[in-house]
This record gives sequence, C-alpha cells and structure tokens, in this order.
Amino acid sequence: MKILYWDTFAGISGDMALGSLIALGADPEIIVNQLHSMGLTEFVLDVRERQVHGIKATDINVVIPGQNSEYDNHEDHDHHKHEHEHEHEHGHEHDHELKHGHDHNHNRRLPDIQKMIISGDLSERARKNALKVFNVLAEAEANIHGTTIDEVHFHEVGAVDSLVDIVGTCIALDQLDIDSIKVSTLPWSHGFVKCAHGTLPLPAPASLMLLKGFKFRDSGITGELITPTGAALIRALAEQSTFPEMALLNVGYGSGKNDYGIPSLLRAVLGDI
Repeated sequence: MKILYWDTFAGISGDMALGSLIALGADPEIIVNQLHSMGLTEFVLDVRERQVHGIKATDINVVIPGQNSEYDNHEDHDHHKHEHEHEHEHGHEHDHELKHGHDHNHNRRLPDIQKMIISGDLSERARKNALKVFNVLAEAEANIHGTTIDEVHFHEVGAVDSLVDIVGTCIALDQLDIDSIKVSTLPWSHGFVKCAHGTLPLPAPASLMLLKGFKFRDSGITGELITPTGAALIRALAEQSTFPEMALLNVGYGSGKNDYGIPSLLRAVLGDI
C-alpha cells in the first residue's frame, strides 16, 4: 500500500502539489495528454528544476501562449509566476485577462467544470478525485458568499492554470498509484491579500473554510502559505497525521514562488506499508 506524506512546512498550493508529484516520478507528458482530452488545450506545461535554498525542486508553470508573455524571460519567471498564480487563486485574473485582451475561461460554474472532467480520458480514480476536489471547493465558496454550489462562479480557480494544477495533481496521484495521502500540521500565517472581493485576511477565508478540523501551528510568517486550491486538495484527498510508519521509497520537492526566509517547498515523501 503506497502512502504519500505531504510535509507542509511552507504551506501548499496547487502548483506545489503537482510539482512535488512530478518530482516523485509522475510523467508530465501523460498528464498533459489527459488534460488535453478534457478540452484544456490552450496551455503549455512548463516543468523545470530549480534550486531552492540549495535543494533541487520541481517548478511548475502553466503558460498560455500569447497571454503569458512575461514568462519568456526566465530570469523573471519565478516572480511573475507567483503573481500570476496569486491573481488566479484570489480573483485578480480578471484584470490580467483584460490587460492581455482576453476574457475566456472566466466565471465557470461547477457544472461546467464537472462536464469537462467527465468528458476527459481520465482513469476512474483520477476523475473521482478531481470531481471531489472541485465539489469541496464549491461548497466552501458557496458558504462564504451565501449562494449555492451550482451558482458559485469559479472566476478564480476556474482559470486554466488552476484547472491544470488540480486535475493534473489527481492524474499524477493515480499515475503513482498512491492509496492514501497524509498531511502534516499546517502553518498559520499572517497578513492580508487583495482579491476580487476586496482586501481579505490571511489565511484566506476559503482556505480556512476548507480546513476546518485540521491542526495548525503559528509559522510567524507574513504572507500566503496555503492557497484555496492547496486547501481543497487537502480537504478532499488527505487526512492529517503524524509521520506514518512506512518504508521510505522516494522524496520529491515541489517549488513555491515566494521567499519568506524559509525554503518555499512542499516535501512529498512516498512510502510503502
């Protein structure tokens, strides 16, 4: 039985999760092909290795040709990707799309995303997990905004890069034949984030709604550590525990995009019992 332990000492986001699984051996080409089968064809998955505080990590970027011209210069790659992901996670993507003359993939609802996932050439396990992640995310957003899950507008996580991060992670988990996911105590951070609804406190309300029942510790860090997509992956697919007794098979690191003084990494430990 294969167990994945996500060590979230620096938090978790969708791209950190996907990066950590590719670092463990998931095949990006297979992931992209399955995402294309859902109708997500307008992106390029940029997978690179980078050093984070001297540790080799896998860095994931979802590039939309003609819309992500800032990624052409890799020296500015890390900063811009963090800004881009942050915008999509928290609603700034509308400004980004208007700036580039785009307004596609805006305001998807849960039924739209469900149809995409069901239409794709995904395994039963990957499809089930992806639907579960988006369902818990819709429930949290509906609760916060006082609406129904079918009416929630995924103007944030419905963007292409977040769809790739979430569904891609579910595809990668299936590739690696992971039976169970455990997650460490989560880091509480401080500060504020600007989003479509105004300035909100960190952790973001959607993240906290998703993580009811999970244990936190104060990280002392000002800045976002857990994004809504990361929180949704944990809520839907993982359970919190101490490190499980298992035979260590592999370790991989998914890279984050900011530097709060600690390594911006999600450590994925793969084991067998």
